[in-house]
Amino acid sequence: MLLLPLALAPVWACALEPLSDSALAKIGGRDGMSFNLSNFAMAGNAVLRYHTPDGRGSLGIGNLSASRSDNLDAPFADPYRLDVIAGGPGKAQIVNIAMPENVLGREVWQMAFDFDVGDNGIVVNGGSVILKDLVYYGGGLQWSTPATGDGLAFGLATRMEIGSLALQPNGRGAAGEAMVLSNVKIGAAQDDGSAPVAPWRLADVSAQAGIFNARTDESGNSRLHIGINWPEAGAAAAAGTLQIGNISFRSDAGGTVAPNVDLGSSRIGSIQLQYLDIKFRP
Repeated sequence: MLLLPLALAPVWACALEPLSDSALAKIGGRDGMSFNLSNFAMAGNAVLRYHTPDGRGSLGIGNLSASRSDNLDAPFADPYRLDVIAGGPGKAQIVNIAMPENVLGREVWQMAFDFDVGDNGIVVNGGSVILKDLVYYGGGLQWSTPATGDGLAFGLATRMEIGSLALQPNGRGAAGEAMVLSNVKIGAAQDDGSAPVAPWRLADVSAQAGIFNARTDESGNSRLHIGINWPEAGAAAAAGTLQIGNISFRSDAGGTVAPNVDLGSSRIGSIQLQYLDIKFRP
């Protein structure tokens, strides 16, 4: 019984020879996966809270609920895709999450969350944000290591349509005031000003990277920071469009206050985000 492994031992030794640099350079690989969110739904009372460095102020987002309807004719034919791709010579790898193309618009989201603001121990509820019939058409998210400094470099592209976006200061399900944006469309700008048909790339890890990190000033105070760099030399910021079918304010206050105010539609034909720098101050 021992003769067979002894006879095969020289073969195994030959199979484990080290590869030269030239041989390794010819090897190509790909890391990634595809997945879907069939029958996805979530709800809970957890709160995500950001505290200012001095502990005095805070911003909380919680009571998130989300659900998605599916394309029942082909529930797994148009998945999300997660890939790890090369970042170019001397650059870190990039994690890329691509959204479903959703050409028929059958994957539809419903979302809601509450938010509050705190200061010196006093927390004030800001109300609820309610999104109905939110549809993503392609786009995605990238993240990687920044070219310089600490933090997270990111890229973002999106094309979306929102049936309605409601800001309700008295909370969801409560009668009272609300600002409602209806028939909202966001995506890459069209030359003729028509509705977008492709995602708008707001940030790109390779050409115009976004950054998420903490910055410390000369006094030693650290602040949460989010931004988007200037475009790389020879590149231009992508143009996007924002189209809102209707803007209205609803009030149930009664008296001399009009119950509804309709401002009509609004449109920005072309937007270029050249640079963004936001610091959350204590």
